Amino acid sequence: MTTPPAPPSLPAACADCLETTVLAQIGAIPIQLAMQQFRSIEGKIRINFGTTSLITNPLTQVRILLDHIALEARIILGGAAIPAMPALPSMGIGLAAEVALPSTILKIEQLGIAFIEGHEAIGMRYLFPPGGLIFSWEIWTSTTLQLPVLTRTIGTFGEKLCACKCTPVPPPPSMFEIPPGYKVIQPTAGVNVVISP
Repeated sequence: MTTPPAPPSLPAACADCLETTVLAQIGAIPIQLAMQQFRSIEGKIRINFGTTSLITNPLTQVRILLDHIALEARIILGGAAIPAMPALPSMGIGLAAEVALPSTILKIEQLGIAFIEGHEAIGMRYLFPPGGLIFSWEIWTSTTLQLPVLTRTIGTFGEKLCACKCTPVPPPPSMFEIPPGYKVIQPTAGVNVVISP
């Protein structure tokens, strides 16, 4: 009996992103947040935002939330909620961001192919039923790197636009490890126990 070939892995890549949120309130000042995304050749993912990083291993379903101020690494198993997680952008394909999108999709629109940030990208727009917090979510994904180069979310809050400059550069393996000197908080039977590494 022949073993079927493993599906092709996504290429290693990095991205520098700038998310701009324009709030619906008249006169509100736009909010900007710089982020970085990293994907290893093994498929591990890291997202840096502010003083926090989220590392995800899709094979083991283990996530590590790094607090760079408290020097703590919180281990999160499976689908457990991430404590004190700041609002993350709509990241899209191949990323492990916690996207707070509605579960019901009213319509999906194919937007075709365009060149964005120097990448050929394919676009999709998801429309959600009226009455929810999110009206639409649009994502343009690089056809070669399979990372989002542009996302746009429109909802009751206003509009959020995230533009990413992606490069096919493999990040160093240390990006997906707990830094030396961080306290590791392990989940055990639903209780987090602090363990010194």
